[in-house]
Amino acid sequence: MKHKILAYYKHSLEQSTPPAPSQLSDYHWFKTNFQDDWIGILKQEIDESQLELLKACYDFFEPDETLKKEEYTWNQYLYFNGEKPAFKNVETIRFIQFQIKGISVSLEKKLIESAFEGFIDTNSLIIWNGLSEGVVIEQNAQYLEEEDLLALAQALQSDFFFSICFYLGKEMKLSSPIPTIFGQERNLFSKGLAFMPKSNVLSMETILPNLLISRLREDELHLFKEWFSIFDEDKELLLTIKTFIENNGHSTNTAKQLFIHRNTLQYRLDKFTEKTGFDLKNYHSYITTYLACLYYTSGR
Repeated sequence: MKHKILAYYKHSLEQSTPPAPSQLSDYHWFKTNFQDDWIGILKQEIDESQLELLKACYDFFEPDETLKKEEYTWNQYLYFNGEKPAFKNVETIRFIQFQIKGISVSLEKKLIESAFEGFIDTNSLIIWNGLSEGVVIEQNAQYLEEEDLLALAQALQSDFFFSICFYLGKEMKLSSPIPTIFGQERNLFSKGLAFMPKSNVLSMETILPNLLISRLREDELHLFKEWFSIFDEDKELLLTIKTFIENNGHSTNTAKQLFIHRNTLQYRLDKFTEKTGFDLKNYHSYITTYLACLYYTSGR
């Protein structure tokens, strides 16, 4: 794709470093992936519709100089491989990336940030990349739990009438290749948004099984259709088994979530084992069954 763009725009530039200030007046700049790969397109060669299309495909380099110095430095460091920020009294960090859907262009970021501040630690930073994307930078193990993010998502939905999805990253030390890991998590987040559009909180653990299922060939997926054909016939059983696994095999929590008696739950579990031959007390059966649940709920 990149080579086609370079060939189409005859005077375009390619380089491995962010654009210098002198290059911003005549060129639109895009970062094509989370590595050092930049394309500059002469403004005279591109119309508005083409520009909007490229913005949707790549990171558009448009420095927001209204940001505070610390926020601006972090924005450039994470999204555009800028200079490393000064870390003061920081040992570990974690990123919570977010993507907003249905946001009004008239809604001020400060209003959204005020809602965030009711949940995040006072030492955490909120860094924006455009109107609807950003990251919360948490420091020194002052981390939010998944339940906190779900509550924040509900609060934003209630107050501002838009939905938001979070990606819960992994803790890293300052010696880690931070921008590279951030880019990898961002790439995984984008896949998760496609696989699980109704989810409010995503992570590596929730996305990777779906990614695995999406990469199976049709003949390999046929195995699921054979072994777990009961899920085609009994959607209630599918929901029960998926909920049971997502509750780590905890019968009481599962029954409570499904509003059924524990005896009813046990009947369904026994029915599943009898019909499929998969015993959910077996570790390998547990994993395989969960992948089958994801397949049958993915709409493929």
